[in-house]
Amino acid sequence: MKTVDPDPHQLHSLEVVIHMTGSSRRKIVFYCRKGLIQPASHQENEWHFNEEAVLRLRHIEILRQQHRMNWAAISTIIGLVDVIEGLRDELRFCR
Repeated sequence: MKTVDPDPHQLHSLEVVIHMTGSSRRKIVFYCRKGLIQPASHQENEWHFNEEAVLRLRHIEILRQQHRMNWAAISTIIGLVDVIEGLRDELRFCR
């Protein structure tokens, strides 16, 4: 699988993210409340997400739909991925 670095400046509305990921508004709000994803901007009732959040949401949906993981397993895996990415960043800094 080819890795693409997300553009941190590209923002997508909630409606576009729903279309891009196949997730529902309710699930996206749930994931935001649980801290798995965060909107890049949140003004009144208008949320916008950067590409990193979209990629994370796609991963969450793959874990949920294709691997049939429950909320606890998804939360654990996403937490571990965050730790791994943090360690990679530290390693890059040390080089």
